[in-house]
Amino acid sequence: MIKLTIDVGNTNTLFCFFSYNKVISTKRIQTKDISESKLVEIIKKKPVNFFKQNLSIIISCVVPSIEKIFINFFKKKSLNFYFLKDLILSFNFKTKISNKDEIGDDRIANMIYAKKKFKKSVIVIDFGTATTLDVLNKDGVYNGGVITPGIDLSLNSLKSMTAQLPLVKFKKTKKVIGTSTVSAIQSGFFWGYVSMIEGLIKRINLENKEINKIILTGGNAKFFKNMFNNVDDIDDLFTSKGLNYIIDEYNR
Repeated sequence: MIKLTIDVGNTNTLFCFFSYNKVISTKRIQTKDISESKLVEIIKKKPVNFFKQNLSIIISCVVPSIEKIFINFFKKKSLNFYFLKDLILSFNFKTKISNKDEIGDDRIANMIYAKKKFKKSVIVIDFGTATTLDVLNKDGVYNGGVITPGIDLSLNSLKSMTAQLPLVKFKKTKKVIGTSTVSAIQSGFFWGYVSMIEGLIKRINLENKEINKIILTGGNAKFFKNMFNNVDDIDDLFTSKGLNYIIDEYNR
């Protein structure tokens, strides 16, 4: 069976085609560019005949205004599609968050997949538009998490809210002390985020009274390789794989 997972974030949207559990192809575009014509363009370039396959589609979306585009397009093509929020009731998804409607689809997918892979005691750190840390406790329950401004969002805000500071490219730096405005900003952002994440991991472990495995995902995760203890995996497709697992379980 061919499956398409669509992870709609505030900034970017990731399309990922799976054959069973194997990733066939991926395509990332800016969320603001999504349209029916763009969907046709993306689909035509894929290595499968999209409209003749036994296809399942699952959509994780944190931008409600985009949902109607997908609904109209897939209905016109007579394709089976599901929004993640409509499938959650089929899962034994336990959480300590009182209002489940507040939880972003991407965070739900990450926690369900983390439980499938590791059973318990996991922190999933997602470097997206927002940087989130979500905690699966020792009982396999989604405890909740932390939401902070994302790296790219913060860099853009620094540029737009100041008169003279430039917009710089995020990068991993060897030294903490910058010798120019650009290198000082790059150092501040890289080492600032390292220190913030290290501190949050430490506090989460103390609060949970356990040592958690760490999963890094999201577009900027690759910059933090070898920066934290107990990192089990760095996988920028972690959310997509979670969606693939969810649609598989639902179709059983």
